[in-house]
Amino acid sequence: MPTRPTFSLMPDGTSLIIYVVFAPFAIIFIYGLYLRLRSLGISRLIADGPGGITGAVRRLALHALGQRRVAKKPRGWPHLGIFYGFITLLIGTTIVAIDWDVLRPFGVRILEGRRYLLFESIMDLMGAIFVLGLIAALVWRLIRLRDAGLDQRRIQMQFLWLIVGLLYMGITGFLLEGLRLAIQPVSWADWSFIGTRVAHAANWLELGDGVRLVYVLLWWSHALVAFAMIAFLPYSSFLHSVGATLNVMVHPGLPRTELPTPFDLREVMETGDFDVKVGAKSLMDLDERQRLALIACTNCGRCDDDCPAVAMGTELSPRGLVQKLRWKLLAGDVDSDLLAEGDLSSGELWACTTCGACVESCPVLIRPVDYIVPFRRELVTQQKLDKRQTELLGNLGRSFNPYGLPPSNRNDLAEDLASKRLKSKV
Repeated sequence: MPTRPTFSLMPDGTSLIIYVVFAPFAIIFIYGLYLRLRSLGISRLIADGPGGITGAVRRLALHALGQRRVAKKPRGWPHLGIFYGFITLLIGTTIVAIDWDVLRPFGVRILEGRRYLLFESIMDLMGAIFVLGLIAALVWRLIRLRDAGLDQRRIQMQFLWLIVGLLYMGITGFLLEGLRLAIQPVSWADWSFIGTRVAHAANWLELGDGVRLVYVLLWWSHALVAFAMIAFLPYSSFLHSVGATLNVMVHPGLPRTELPTPFDLREVMETGDFDVKVGAKSLMDLDERQRLALIACTNCGRCDDDCPAVAMGTELSPRGLVQKLRWKLLAGDVDSDLLAEGDLSSGELWACTTCGACVESCPVLIRPVDYIVPFRRELVTQQKLDKRQTELLGNLGRSFNPYGLPPSNRNDLAEDLASKRLKSKV
């Protein structure tokens, strides 16, 4: 009967040694996640988010598992291949571990008979999709690296190393399967349709007696690369894979219909505490939801693609702004005055129209406007405004429009603008 031959070509004791080797990598991974997430109160944020637990699960299904917004973009298909391929291979690896380490000692096997043959075909198919998605992503990242500035090169290089590591795991997985079938031929090998072709290539090369040593070395390199990537995850740009999953459970992913109120005047009058915070000048002035969203950023640039301020050539880049804040957060620099130190400029903050296009386009439900408004309010509090900005805010406060026109004339203004727009099209 066809049965999964786990560890069949590895030295005795490998099934125990692998867990001993994995332990320090797992500790580094867990400690890193603890450092990144310990101050955010994740469980409370999820429970208090829109729709509570039910809403969180629904958004998780739509945006994390369903990749809803990623699928809408033409450039999203490589990510879909990587995501679903990785998830399938991860589930497959987990099933193998359960089958061998948990159930086998009790005389029970999952991976045998037709279940195992179907399992092999699915793993080969999804592994191929995974590798193709990675190759496309590698080409895209190399193009972006060529055009990137100095700051962006650091981010792009991290993604490149991540893609190369995942690609190595995908390719070596097929090589290991092919070598195993070349060393231990079986009648059902065709179910592993890619592994079989690798086995034919190995037989044609006539690797000889050294093929077993090649298999062992390749097996350990595959495992160590996987362990290193797991341990490195909390300290790299790949942290977004965890942050994005949590963020979609916390945030609604919709633009605000109105700006948030910085404080409640009634509470201030009742308590007598007039030490209120209107804006933000450091990361610690942001709440836990805003800091969590920074961890979720994938640096994909979809927000820039849809931002009218970027299209007009202003200083603002929603992606760049969020990435600057993200690097500050991951470096532990949460108390620095970002306005005084020039990390955020007045030009980029005032360029935002608060239209919400960036919010609508973000695949992981980040709201860049939620960072721009607090820092912009801090500029107003510190009276760091030029003459034009002062006049605009004064007009909004007095007349509820940026031109200072009487409210009774707003309809006339709208009709005039509509007429001019129509004439320009004609």
